[in-house]
Amino acid sequence: MTQTTSKGRPLDDELTGRVLDEVRDALDDSGFVHLRIERVAAAVGCGKTAIYRRWPSKAELVAAAILDGIDSTPLPDSGDIVEDLVEHAWQHLSNFRPDGPRGSSRNGVLLSLFDVEVIPLISERYMKQRHANGREILDRGIARGQIGSELDQDLTLDAIAGFTLFRLSIKPDAKADSDAELKDSYRRLVRSLLHLPR
Repeated sequence: MTQTTSKGRPLDDELTGRVLDEVRDALDDSGFVHLRIERVAAAVGCGKTAIYRRWPSKAELVAAAILDGIDSTPLPDSGDIVEDLVEHAWQHLSNFRPDGPRGSSRNGVLLSLFDVEVIPLISERYMKQRHANGREILDRGIARGQIGSELDQDLTLDAIAGFTLFRLSIKPDAKADSDAELKDSYRRLVRSLLHLPR
């Protein structure tokens, strides 16, 4: 699908994709602070105006590059609150782990998430939806009587997200754990947070 500017001029999807790819490479090489729009334009063979027509600021461009291809769709209801929360967390981990769509053996893209100009955009366009999806899972669990309504939902979801961030940034080489072992770690964490027997 071809993008259109506010003036109705169609944008080239292929160029858009090349720009976003180049931005991710540049972030991994030198980070958000050192990202230069003119270098991105030169690398993909377009003018700076072609980039600014799509994204009015560097932060908008970086947020688009981070979220390009990210999956935040609600997951199916399995009937098991623990497994649903594990899959919810796994979706987030899969989006940013080294072998995922935004993954890298370096952490430049991931660290750019936390730039003061970028994080509000990521929060609005990605994290709010993820949080709403997580609350929906918890609400289903309450409706089924699997957990109590007194559970602090925000704290629970933040703790799960914090574990994911730790695994992505501080301990990304925890590949000694297989995916099955890592998912089991999520299960133990979720059961503990929900006060469920292991």
